[in-house]
Amino acid sequence: MKPNAELISIGNELLSGRTLNTHGRDLGAALFSIGIDLTRDTSIGDHIDLIKSVAQDALQRTPILFISGGLGPTIDDITRDALADLFNRSIQQHTPTANYLEEWYQKRGRKLNSIGLRQALILEEATVLPNPIGAAPAQRIDLPEKKRCYLLPGPPNEFNAIVEKSILPELKSQYVHLTPKLFRSIHTRGIGESDIVERMQLQDISIPQGIEPGFYPAQGRVEIRLTAEADLENELEHYHNHLLKLFSDWLDRPEERID
Repeated sequence: MKPNAELISIGNELLSGRTLNTHGRDLGAALFSIGIDLTRDTSIGDHIDLIKSVAQDALQRTPILFISGGLGPTIDDITRDALADLFNRSIQQHTPTANYLEEWYQKRGRKLNSIGLRQALILEEATVLPNPIGAAPAQRIDLPEKKRCYLLPGPPNEFNAIVEKSILPELKSQYVHLTPKLFRSIHTRGIGESDIVERMQLQDISIPQGIEPGFYPAQGRVEIRLTAEADLENELEHYHNHLLKLFSDWLDRPEERID
């Protein structure tokens, strides 16, 4: 069965408007590239009971859960504490990470203190995933029923680097049967969403089951995007070419034109 994934982003700053949360966009694109769908993206504040309840609910739906934020050294970094309580695991200092942090701080002309050392705390039996550009590492927690929970630092550059270097290779290795979905796009200008759909209806065009249409307007343009599993490539090409011809008078990109 094809797995899906969910994301929980933690931080009061994400809800107050202070920080733009790009994790859903970036993670969704990364997982899409290997054939896994990100089906839910939830942002919550820094509250232990809320983190526990939202994570517990998500793990009832999905085998792969990503949680970002709350792994730093400050008092509002409480993700470890919440999940340790949820999974009934202790929190331990990871010596290799403590050594790495000491070197990381020294290279920046700083001294690692007891506060910064909190970033070396991991959940019991968690697998540490190195942070190639930052301080706090990620953690993978293996759970019953072959479920797994990834804890990642909040800064987007660190989040994305760990996903790319550690997590995607792991998931590719675990789900070797997966193939990325295919997509085709038609870029139009000068015709609105409702007019596009009406024209398709007048031409009695129905998208077959297995091909997902999407309509994305932006500044006078509309992208029509068709997405399908790899085994529907022929059908996808057929409907893509059909729509290119249907909207040939409104194509925004000349290279898409079919004569």
